[in-house]
Amino acid sequence: MSVESRPLGRTSLKVSVLSLGTMNFGSEWCGRKFVDDRTASSMLDAAMEAGVNLIDTADVYGLGACESMLGRLLGKRRGKLLLATKVCGEMRPGDPSSGGLSARHISQALDDSLKRLRTDRVDLYMAHAPDPRVRVEETLEAFGKAVKAGKARVVGCSNFSAEQLREALALAGGSRPRLEFNQVEYNLACRSIEADLVPFCEDEGVSILSWSPLGGGGLTCRYPGDRRRQEALGMAPARLEGLAHVVEKVAVSEDLTPGQAALGWVASKPWVASAVFGASNVAQLKENLGAKALDRRMASILDKASALCLGRRGAES
Repeated sequence: MSVESRPLGRTSLKVSVLSLGTMNFGSEWCGRKFVDDRTASSMLDAAMEAGVNLIDTADVYGLGACESMLGRLLGKRRGKLLLATKVCGEMRPGDPSSGGLSARHISQALDDSLKRLRTDRVDLYMAHAPDPRVRVEETLEAFGKAVKAGKARVVGCSNFSAEQLREALALAGGSRPRLEFNQVEYNLACRSIEADLVPFCEDEGVSILSWSPLGGGGLTCRYPGDRRRQEALGMAPARLEGLAHVVEKVAVSEDLTPGQAALGWVASKPWVASAVFGASNVAQLKENLGAKALDRRMASILDKASALCLGRRGAES
């Protein structure tokens, strides 16, 4: 079954509800298992065969290594894919001038990304994080120049709060383009965006892209005792294991794997345009690609289990 596609913001683009994150392509970035060229090429083919049309990367992943790998591998695939990359992180760690959202850095960083990716434009270009040192107007105007020059089709942001996104949207107009999406952490163990960001984005027609929809693997039931993943999710071990147990029960009842159930919960949310997940091998990727949006009853079961484990009330949606 082909992966479902959903609209991206108020644009004419549609993105697959499951998209391939490539943080570990070309380097062991943030402790993720290194994916070599041969495996990455097979993963790209498998994703495309399943209907995935969005490939997500960032200039800072591997300090350019990830983009360079994609540049080597995409080739004829490029015309069939939407390519997303990001700007803000320091490309020379410890040197603030090698990152940020100033107009000067964005102009240079985008050209560098295009060179590494061996393409003349990216489809989705985003601020990887807010930059308090730079006026939002300057960042938006730099994005506007990139769009006008044909180097970026649609612009957005990542890890922006509702207030930060509200400011950016209020300043849009003329030479300053509208941010059409916000890529943020969202999974069964991390639902803070539901309080204010989700309703704001729904009102404004801004899409949400979910990063870490599997909680770094902590929701797949493969690593129930992995303290590093538990700490990353910020949930007490007993609560995380309790949530993983419910995920597993839902998975069994729906003839899914736990990872597919956790991804299916994210995909069941209408405000999520795409869940960006990574994988370390083709088998793991194909398993995740078997995920589909859960029906209302199954999603509600996980809503309640998640809210209970997070110690929240009224979180059921």
